[in-house]
Amino acid sequence: MEGWIKKQIILLIGIILAIIGIIIGAKSGVDYRDFPLIGARNAVWIIAQTMILFAAFILAVPVFVLIIEIGAYKKKDERLDRLAKDFARLLPLSYSITAIVGGVFTLISYALFPKFLNYMSANFKSTFYIFAFFVFLESTAVYIYWTTWDKLKGEKKIQHIYIGIALNLLGILVMMVANSWASFHMTPAGVDTTGKVISLKDAIFNHTFWPINIHRFIANISFGGFICAAYAAYKYLSSESDEERAHYDWMGYTGTMIGVVTMVLLPFAGYYFGIEIYSFNAQMGITFMGGALSKLWLLQAIIIAVIFLGTCYYLWLGLHRIPGSEPYRKYVPYLSWILVITFAVWATPRAWVASLEEAATGVHPIYGTVGIMAPKIAAVNIAILGVILTFLLNRRAGKIIPKGREIYAYLQWLVIIAIILGNAIALYYSYQVPSSVRIRISIYTMLSMIPAIALLYIFDGLLLKDTERIGEIQWGKMAPRSQYALITVAVSNVWAMALLGYGRAAARLNWHIYGVLEDTSKYNGLPTLGQAALVISGITLLYLFLIGFVFKLTGKEGAEGGVK
Repeated sequence: MEGWIKKQIILLIGIILAIIGIIIGAKSGVDYRDFPLIGARNAVWIIAQTMILFAAFILAVPVFVLIIEIGAYKKKDERLDRLAKDFARLLPLSYSITAIVGGVFTLISYALFPKFLNYMSANFKSTFYIFAFFVFLESTAVYIYWTTWDKLKGEKKIQHIYIGIALNLLGILVMMVANSWASFHMTPAGVDTTGKVISLKDAIFNHTFWPINIHRFIANISFGGFICAAYAAYKYLSSESDEERAHYDWMGYTGTMIGVVTMVLLPFAGYYFGIEIYSFNAQMGITFMGGALSKLWLLQAIIIAVIFLGTCYYLWLGLHRIPGSEPYRKYVPYLSWILVITFAVWATPRAWVASLEEAATGVHPIYGTVGIMAPKIAAVNIAILGVILTFLLNRRAGKIIPKGREIYAYLQWLVIIAIILGNAIALYYSYQVPSSVRIRISIYTMLSMIPAIALLYIFDGLLLKDTERIGEIQWGKMAPRSQYALITVAVSNVWAMALLGYGRAAARLNWHIYGVLEDTSKYNGLPTLGQAALVISGITLLYLFLIGFVFKLTGKEGAEGGVK
């Protein structure tokens, strides 16, 4: 009970800070205020994105903790249950930091941008109360879920699982309420000619409400998996016994698998989000994807390449701890070249003027051919296939395939060949047709990957069901560089999340709420990509410092038997 009171006091501090900000905003008498040294926009930007990163983490972790816990309950596996608990160990302190950062964000947002926030308060007041209520319930659920882990054992374990289900439902509801505001900023609906919300239902369920929920949910789980893998890497490198290294090696692998499986779904969710932006306002879509923000996607391609290659590098090194994996290691050089080439295509700009001569000409012979949408879609699809094949190699390595199941392996090869041929044919015809047709071909090519990936996973499950291993995986035998790869992937994920947060907000240009409420402050319009990169890097360092603080304290608590 004492722990619950402490947690609610921390939450109460966050709420008090938020209330102070709302009062300041309501009584301000001005539209905007400035912030010393870094400016009002940067101050709000830094705190907002840091809060979003922590919110993503505390939403994601309970999802896969619950899945692992259910698996442990069904298999009566204490080792699996300990793994779930070690993931959950990161939640209490992370939630407390999120509450404080959220309170600070609300305070400075209302203090510095009262015009914008007062508009939101006036039109979304009821959702603010609902949000606060759900946050209180979620905070309570986090405390109960963590503190009852060891108490609800055996036959009582099902009660703990129900608490976990409730925690996840509350987390999703909190995310959805917050996303109703974020999506309204981009694609407002239910407003009259004066900008007043006349239909709260339409304002909430606007064009991008479901796309942003789907995209953020998937992205959050992938992000949470990689951050947990980084925690495991930190614990692995600081472990003093083989038993500890084995456990944290397994934990890092599990976190990485969670990150990989969900990460390959993100491009599809992202394109769904983009399509809805175009359907709402074509000009915003052009700005978002091909106009002022076009170079942002080149940065995204580079940082995603680091994430994909870092993840695959870790998995390739992981083959060496699996007895009987030798036949599969020969594919690694080919997979690495596939990823390097496809990411080079993805990161190629359509127009990149490096000299006056290039500026005077029309379409660049290389950039103009490779830098358009069609080859990029094909490159992304093949890169995703390369990551999936790396994942499948790790699953299959060291397994004894029963006779009669080879058909599933052949079916997988048929799917792989179909993916390659389908993308090659689509790419060829994309250069023969008008751009309007080319866009549709690219969309259909991307969508065709979803059932193809599903078939690969299904056939792999049928192929490896109840198979035996040649030998036990040698957990804890990974080279230190593999753990640094996990940390690099986690850092890159933080930077990527902050970059795409900038992109979503920047698509509104000089509007607080696109087409409804204009930003008339001195900070309206877009910061340059260089300025944005500096702020994003600062946000990344701040988040890494705070999550490192969580890792350090959580590691001490784990050594002492956990937080009670």
